[in-house]
Amino acid sequence: MDDTPLTPGETLDDLKRHAQDLKERIEEQRRKSAMPINSALGSPRIDAENADGRNDLPADDDEN
Repeated sequence: MDDTPLTPGETLDDLKRHAQDLKERIEEQRRKSAMPINSALGSPRIDAENADGRNDLPADDDEN
């Protein structure tokens, strides 16, 4: 069997290195997309502040 690569620079070690790099990039993108949009989501302090509903109404409410 001939061990010469079909394309210059594509040895088995090169392909393994490229595959590992690709796997790392995929994992990095998965981690980025798994982050919540709002970092305050699920924060007990923020939830406690909003529990009374005062932040549900707009600040310029003109119901007088």
